[in-house]
Amino acid sequence: MAKGSGFSKYAILFSSVLLASAFTALPGCASREAPANLDPQAENTSGSALYRAAAEGDFEAVSALTKSGAPLNTLTGNGTPLMAAVRARADRIAWYLLSKGAAPDLAETSQVTPLMMASEQGDRRLVRLLLSAGAGVNATDIQGNTPVMRAAEQGQLSVVKVLLAAGANVNVSQGGESLLMKVVSTGDLLTAEMLLAAGADVNYRADGGASALDLARLRNHQDLEMLLVQAGAEL
Repeated sequence: MAKGSGFSKYAILFSSVLLASAFTALPGCASREAPANLDPQAENTSGSALYRAAAEGDFEAVSALTKSGAPLNTLTGNGTPLMAAVRARADRIAWYLLSKGAAPDLAETSQVTPLMMASEQGDRRLVRLLLSAGAGVNATDIQGNTPVMRAAEQGQLSVVKVLLAAGANVNVSQGGESLLMKVVSTGDLLTAEMLLAAGADVNYRADGGASALDLARLRNHQDLEMLLVQAGAEL
């Protein structure tokens, strides 16, 4: 029995090493051995088929198409196969595509990345998976939104926490307003508390001079007004 138990431990350890190696291959080796289906490509028949299979959550089809050489980084007009998997919340397919070399940040002209989509959806498992694969935690879309902004504006508190722990900029701004101001505008007390605890600038002012406290008063969010004052907001 002892011998069998030891073998099991070594087998588990070996499997863990193999899994970790999927995301930690040396760049030099990857550049020499990367197959052609990892190159960014415009929409084509096999790439579109892979996108549809990922969108439908069909792991067997995704695996078969990938093994046959279907391009993993095809831009279909709706995003990459990885984006399709993220939209479908297909964790297993997303992991498979990433382990085979799918680019985690490849996006259409809107520059909305898979991590932004997963953050907005509140899918913490996918968020962690994408971050572990090297997705840009502070990437911005064409409108200037980052993953943490998308998560916060949708009230995805647990995802906001994961992104901040991964290095998301808590003082990011978009359209002249800080992330804290946007959250205050929605009346989300819990997310505002988290942002302040993470170092959000309570006295950031928009282009017109308004602060988060001004917004809380304007919208009669009295609990947020008290929170901001306690955090040092200028009266």
